[in-house]
Amino acid sequence: MRILPPSALNESERQALVYRLRCFEGIEDPIFEQVVSLSARYFNLPIALISIVDDNRQWFWARTGLKASETPRGDSFCAFAILGQDLFEICDATLDKCFKDNPLVTGEPGIRYYAGFPLVTQSGLALGSLCVIDTRPRPPMSESERAMLKSFAAMVMTRIEELRHSNYIDAASGLLNRLRFEQDVQAHRQRQQNTLVVAADVVAPSFLNRIVKVLGYPFSNQLLQGIKQRLEALHDVPMYKISLTRFGLILPAQTDIEQLAAAVARQFEHPIDCDGIPIQISPGLGVFHLKADDSNDDWLRLLVSSADHAREHGESWNQYDPLLDATQQRAFLLLTALSTAVHSENQLHLEYQPKAKLANGQITGAEALLRWRHPTLGAVSPAEFIPLAEKTALMRPLSLWVARHVIAQAALWWQQGRAWKVSFNLCAADVEDDQFVDQLIDLLQTHSLPAAAIELEFTESALMTRPEDARRNLLRLRELGVGLAIDDFGTGYSNWIYLRDLPANCLKLDRSLTANLLHDSRTLSVVQAIAQLAKQLGYHVVAEGVETAELQALLASLGCDEMQGYHLAKPMPPARLIEWLASRQEA
Repeated sequence: MRILPPSALNESERQALVYRLRCFEGIEDPIFEQVVSLSARYFNLPIALISIVDDNRQWFWARTGLKASETPRGDSFCAFAILGQDLFEICDATLDKCFKDNPLVTGEPGIRYYAGFPLVTQSGLALGSLCVIDTRPRPPMSESERAMLKSFAAMVMTRIEELRHSNYIDAASGLLNRLRFEQDVQAHRQRQQNTLVVAADVVAPSFLNRIVKVLGYPFSNQLLQGIKQRLEALHDVPMYKISLTRFGLILPAQTDIEQLAAAVARQFEHPIDCDGIPIQISPGLGVFHLKADDSNDDWLRLLVSSADHAREHGESWNQYDPLLDATQQRAFLLLTALSTAVHSENQLHLEYQPKAKLANGQITGAEALLRWRHPTLGAVSPAEFIPLAEKTALMRPLSLWVARHVIAQAALWWQQGRAWKVSFNLCAADVEDDQFVDQLIDLLQTHSLPAAAIELEFTESALMTRPEDARRNLLRLRELGVGLAIDDFGTGYSNWIYLRDLPANCLKLDRSLTANLLHDSRTLSVVQAIAQLAKQLGYHVVAEGVETAELQALLASLGCDEMQGYHLAKPMPPARLIEWLASRQEA
């Protein structure tokens, strides 16, 4: 008679954490693939797995030597491994009363030997195991082998924590974050599924600010945790933290909105008690019916706008109303004005932020940054108008404007004997367009500027829509000698495989990584790992957001090559840059 694996004592708490890992299922991670491959080679065994034990199955985050991507939990050896804190080993499964009748023993893959080390969080929750398997019996592991498997498991656990906290998990709440919300909605659209997307706007930002001022951050965090718990009780689907005061849900299209709103109202009939202080919460729901054939890429803004309106007006729920969308009106105004600005000589201009070697501060080049001063609105941030332009045909003339002015300025500097490398940003449409790349090459030839004098920066997202076209054009530019830099690396889900496959020769660490480097050991480990891997692949590593000498020294010790940030200099017009350089040389 088969013996099924029992549940852990902390099974409900363990399952809550495993549930949050489901969002990663099916996502290939190169680090995990390397660990299972290395484990199989080290122990000279045909099968190695990273297994996550779910409520009724185990699924494999990475595997080698096994075709199946999951198995029933009742057949899982790993379900026994998670019951302890040390190595779980079966030397001959055919002789073990728990496993001799197991389908994985009597059938494929014919398990005889199993050794698994549990993947345990710092709080003592076992998520699954790293295991190695043989189809023949084997003697017990030696002490050194046990220690090595334990080390491999620790590497896996470190990577799991990095993925959870660095990419898709909101640190304050432990929920999936906005990035994952957007990606999951996009996945539904790609599967041609009608979806009801919901945002719960729980409190006004101004009210939360007052709470922080009067009662402090711990109190505000306690309040948000209480709100989270009540919302989580509504539906057995993942919940997302999409902003400081908003939570998101992805529900079936046929969900009854009135019933949902009534259920939310019941959850918040009574105040939330925080340290003896009752706080009454009246959330407003924003709902957006996202149809399979809906091409609206602005759904999140519309969703948030409707949720804000519902809360502000005391309504239980609200759908987007374009007449109330002041943000959309401003976006339209900016896009209209930007079309004029591109053909004007007095609205757009470039500023240049220097780059320097981390080791000695020697200036190596500068990044060109676009600036816009609207005649009536004043300075408009590129963070506002660039994303708007990228959604329209305006991005092409705007990119060409930047390319013409950067190349002309770089040529002037080279004629003056200043052999700097000047960089500027490209968007996805630029990288994918053969004609745009032809125009770049023509500009270089017209100004007799060496291709090596220019560096083009692009984010990984530029490769998402038409990756083959993007890679082909990047190879064309790289073969000419143009520098290529992966910008904003470390934001969102950075795909490490791109570092291996791209023709780029420079990697720029995003300021979101460098900002906490001096105070966060986890971030330090991530930056060190990125820098080491990038250097091994032949990349030049540039750190953005360097604000202090202490940070400069630390980044240099981690193997980074160059820096960019206010510690060196703020962006400045070309003439001011020359003056700054002269004063720096004199000093």
